[in-house]
Amino acid sequence: MSMRIGIIGCGGIGRTHLAAWIDAGYTPVALCDAVPGAAEALVGTTGATAYTDVAQMLADAQLDIVSICTPPTSHCALTIQALEAKLHVLVEKPMAPTVAECNAMIAAADRANRLLSVGFCHRYQPQIVALKEALHDGMIGTPMMFRNRFAGVMPDVHQRWFSDPALAGGGVIMDTCVHSVDLFRYFFGDVRRVQASATTRATDLGPALRVEDSAIITLTSLDGVLGVIEASWRTAPGVWAVTVFGTTGSLTMNYNTMQLVHQNTEGVATTLPIADGDRFSAEVAHFAACVQNGGALRVTGIDGRQATAILVAAMADAKST
Repeated sequence: MSMRIGIIGCGGIGRTHLAAWIDAGYTPVALCDAVPGAAEALVGTTGATAYTDVAQMLADAQLDIVSICTPPTSHCALTIQALEAKLHVLVEKPMAPTVAECNAMIAAADRANRLLSVGFCHRYQPQIVALKEALHDGMIGTPMMFRNRFAGVMPDVHQRWFSDPALAGGGVIMDTCVHSVDLFRYFFGDVRRVQASATTRATDLGPALRVEDSAIITLTSLDGVLGVIEASWRTAPGVWAVTVFGTTGSLTMNYNTMQLVHQNTEGVATTLPIADGDRFSAEVAHFAACVQNGGALRVTGIDGRQATAILVAAMADAKST
């Protein structure tokens, strides 16, 4: 069964989706961006048709699936528009800045009888999949604590849409911590407590932002696993890692080395043999397979909504302290 793929939003993540679809064996046939020339710049040798108007693309391109790769505050309207055109939708993270918008998107998917998934790409990273399996198999005993730091320097963030609340819906919490809270839920299930602190400051890297540039979130799962999430756009050097501590050891995914390391009770470290793979290619391939074969989505609209609920609670708590 051939699949006709479209992409809305031709910035950085749109380019990533284009490469992922091609790598997975699907060449998108339609690319759309409101900025004149942005879609045309990505057409290359794909033979795709470039659009600046979403409605025209949806009417003309006869698509089966669309990747929505625009800033977060546009996700809800574009997703509902695509679903009402009877397309299956893979929308980038965060699903939307508010729970109400997420609910509207889920309801639209139900009405259209189409699949809706959210771009939580880390669930498709082979080392993260292996980490989850190792937790299930009891490799580190009873999981007790989770620590995740996704932090580095985003150059000139004060001049980019990420720091514009009208487009991003928040700062580093909404943009970066969304992956972190989803990883926590992927490993440990739903959350019963959320606390957070966040800040923005003028430094030698630039002025204070209209949104937070650095944040810490603490989570507690229903089973009592404790989580600490650290995120920043303005701290060096870049650290990208996830660690789960258990009663008989720990597991760490180091994104700088792309290695999953197990430590036993004596602290002896062993790098687990896991073949690396592109998480974005795996993500789009999984979504296409679910559309074609009716399989269960690894990431659902409910997952997207639950992550947004945690982010909204974290931002509210950070503002109250």
